[in-house]
Amino acid sequence: MASEDPNATALKIWLAQNNGYFDPNAGFCKTNSGFSIIAKTSLPAESTIVTTPFSLAISRKVSAEALVQILKNRFAVESWNERQCIASYLCFHHILNGESPNLRHRPYVQTLPTSNQLRTGLFLSSAERELFQGTNLYGAIQDREQEWKSEWNQCHNIVAGVEEAWARAFTWELYLTSASHISSRAFPSTLLSQNPSLLSSPSTEPILLPGIDSLNHARGQPVSWVVTYPNELNQTPEPCVSLILHSPTPASSELFNNYGAKPNSELILGYGFSLAENPDDTIILKIGGGGSNTKKWEIGRSLRGAEGLWTEVLSLISQDTTYNYEDELDASSTLGEMIRAVIEKLPTSKRSLDPGQIRPDVIEMFRNYLEGQRDILDSLLAFVDAKEQSAIEKARSKGVDIVLED
Repeated sequence: MASEDPNATALKIWLAQNNGYFDPNAGFCKTNSGFSIIAKTSLPAESTIVTTPFSLAISRKVSAEALVQILKNRFAVESWNERQCIASYLCFHHILNGESPNLRHRPYVQTLPTSNQLRTGLFLSSAERELFQGTNLYGAIQDREQEWKSEWNQCHNIVAGVEEAWARAFTWELYLTSASHISSRAFPSTLLSQNPSLLSSPSTEPILLPGIDSLNHARGQPVSWVVTYPNELNQTPEPCVSLILHSPTPASSELFNNYGAKPNSELILGYGFSLAENPDDTIILKIGGGGSNTKKWEIGRSLRGAEGLWTEVLSLISQDTTYNYEDELDASSTLGEMIRAVIEKLPTSKRSLDPGQIRPDVIEMFRNYLEGQRDILDSLLAFVDAKEQSAIEKARSKGVDIVLED
């Protein structure tokens, strides 16, 4: 294994100095997207790869307290949301080059991917974004860009009122990069509870966990996050969270975390990668009369959620709680037309793509995403056709012969 990047080594030293831990047999390896973590030697099952003390977690509270000291405007900073606080805190590590006692995470920030290494939805070029036109992801990218730019403008105005030189350095690209670090690396604050979990609740906030977030994602990877509090039975100086891998890892192989089940739409938008034939893929379909009456239904592979969608369409067709074959025929016709319209809008994956304009890893994301969308919609259309055939059989059992027009 090549010599480790100095920034990665500095992160490990910083963790150790602050009651953290990084397995000495796990090393940082440079990649096009930043770093991957590689086993220097064979690692047994149940290896603790990294431990991060709670005191090093980057939360809204930690970020806001630092920013108040820098900007001297508590009212403004405390009005910012979690992303604005944490992203601005990361930004100021670059703006002030770490030269502030309020900026405690410089060794961590130095290991984060640069803007040209990110492939999240907002870092796609115009030509790359256009690939996704006709899909839900295309609109999601636009919505996120509008939301984040509005947030950045609010923050930029406050920074400009304090120091013009800081405002010039506090660019949209810098904020976008920092916000993307949050979307791609943050864990829910529930991970620091006595029973760590990736499940969110209304009170959950995003947090960054230096060291823990160094490992890339592998679906289904058996891992545990173990929280330890100081007591008479251990030598832990402060509360901390550890990442434990339950499977053995051969030497020179990558070590992975598990971010939980995520569809390619979420992986591309917030993380910058995709999985081939991702079993967790979903598509969002809108049902209803528009406006506040519109309901969103998330349908997954293997027809996850299809029965609920079918019941919803039936309820819109008939006000009665018991449905007859006519209701089912109307519902299958309505839903079938909607699905075919969505399929028609999808771009084709067989088009010729210029690698000079579209980066190869983006082409892979596009094709993986589109495969999932088409598979779900094709399965859903077959589901609707089966419902229609069932309605026809019910009609025939009552002596009614149904003839469908093409």
